[in-house]
Amino acid sequence: MKASRKKGKTVKRSIPWPLHIAVVRLQGSEELEYDEACLRAAVLIEEGSEKYKEAVKVEANRLYKSRFLGEMNKAKNTWIQKGYDDGFRKGKSVGYESAREAYQVRYPCSKCGGDLILKPDGKDTEAAIEFLKSQGWGHSQCIENKKSRE
Repeated sequence: MKASRKKGKTVKRSIPWPLHIAVVRLQGSEELEYDEACLRAAVLIEEGSEKYKEAVKVEANRLYKSRFLGEMNKAKNTWIQKGYDDGFRKGKSVGYESAREAYQVRYPCSKCGGDLILKPDGKDTEAAIEFLKSQGWGHSQCIENKKSRE
């Protein structure tokens, strides 16, 4: 015997074991309370009823919307990530080119006149540093201080 409440009244009922097992399975699969599972089972039993058809339609729409929105969110997140990645690559490339143009030191080849580029830790860079030092190059403030001390 099972007791439940309906409109403020308690009704005792006895149901066949297979029906009880079916309700429990329904309860577990749809995460329902026992009374909710019994109501759902009643709707399912009356498959030909309008209430059943409406319940199927509502559930189908819910599943469709849930899946559709999930797919849309995945697509949106993919587009956002792709846009971010593309922008990052383009920005990095443009930034690198801008910095290279602004800070790269070029000098002409003594033989052909073509451009050479000073690279960090290159022999030509070391030679340029030694030449600048030998010619007295330095911070303008340091040079002015040296002149004032003389």
